[in-house]
Amino acid sequence: MNDFFASRAWKVFLVTFAITAPIVIFSFFSDLFLILILSFVMMMVLKPVVDKFENLGISRTVSILAIYLVFGSVSFGLLFTLYPILVTQITQITASFDAQNLSRMLRQLGDSVSRQLPFVTSDDVIAKFNTLVMAAGNTAATSIASAAGFAASLLVVPFIGFFLLHDYYVFQKKFIENVPNKYFEMSLKVIRTLEEQLSKYIRGTCIESLLVGIVYIISYSVLGINYAIVLGLIGGITNIIPFAGPFIGAIPVVLISIMQCGDLHMLIPIIISTVVVQQIDQILIQPAVFSKIMSIHPLVMFLVILIGNEVLGVTGMVLAVPIYTIITVTARETNWGLKNYKITQ
Repeated sequence: MNDFFASRAWKVFLVTFAITAPIVIFSFFSDLFLILILSFVMMMVLKPVVDKFENLGISRTVSILAIYLVFGSVSFGLLFTLYPILVTQITQITASFDAQNLSRMLRQLGDSVSRQLPFVTSDDVIAKFNTLVMAAGNTAATSIASAAGFAASLLVVPFIGFFLLHDYYVFQKKFIENVPNKYFEMSLKVIRTLEEQLSKYIRGTCIESLLVGIVYIISYSVLGINYAIVLGLIGGITNIIPFAGPFIGAIPVVLISIMQCGDLHMLIPIIISTVVVQQIDQILIQPAVFSKIMSIHPLVMFLVILIGNEVLGVTGMVLAVPIYTIITVTARETNWGLKNYKITQ
């Protein structure tokens, strides 16, 4: 037993556990956890630019404030441009789902399905679809209420992000100073590898989401579906969720097409459009953006995402791959360090 606790495997487990345990603990505090995750993402996205400015001789504080100013100005400009369009489309979507329009749409849908499938009555279709719409409405209302309550908390993200950016290397130095000398090189390598992998993955995911959203907007516009900008943005955001994201993003598109056309004749074009966009994502966007950052077998990724969904729901699905990366990179680099730096004993 004493040999096991002195072994390399035990030390690899301890290091991996020490890094991943805080993530698991914070995950039980959902709002705080999400704020910290968003702050960390913001820090990882902006950190390379801040580092470059600092290398040019500009102080880190000035660099961060300048980037905040530019980033805020661009964001405000986009918001100023898109806000009227988004508000108009969201208002129109909300108005189109009033009781009168919904009743008319359900009747048209029921008649259309009955003509195509004689063994299904119009009343059955209306009852079933009405149940689905009510369930979706309740879920959406709950989500919107939660999002509205959480929105105010997001104001602290830039402040937390500022201190993470400003003191990142201070935190890193403090941590390294408390590591025993014989583990110094190994610890530094683990930290740098984790930083490199996570920063590339986070930046890549943000870029991928933006590009996929643009492709969706173009696709829905070509199909003639109303509110293409809002629906495309939803598709880009939900694309962050592995596997299930495209299906979740397609649900509002199908509902809007039914309201617009009164039947399901747009269902096949929407499915084809979703498949085409996903192929563009997988064949063109992902290889260009990620450049083989992560080599995870599809089956392993699927199981990891299922576990994430069971533990944290949708948030767990989004964070499953980064957390898996943290675990595997930490274990691999720790094992390599203990072996090659000959510090197992």
